Amino acid sequence: MTREIRVKVERDGSVEADFRGFVGDDCLEEAERLAGILARFGLEVDPVRARRKTPAEIEAETGVEEEERDRVPTRE
Repeated sequence: MTREIRVKVERDGSVEADFRGFVGDDCLEEAERLAGILARFGLEVDPVRARRKTPAEIEAETGVEEEERDRVPTRE
């Protein structure tokens, strides 16, 4: 399973990151690591919102059905 992070930085400094192919809490750990890397370049990232992917999106990216993966805690 291929994992990648697609990052888009807008002219106004806003950042959008799409974590593809991650299962469970792995994406949260990578998000922290990414924030540290961006900080070294002078870009401080403060998460404003997160969109939970649908089970179909996750399965398409990872090949793992929802029942098989770890749950990621979210606030609604």
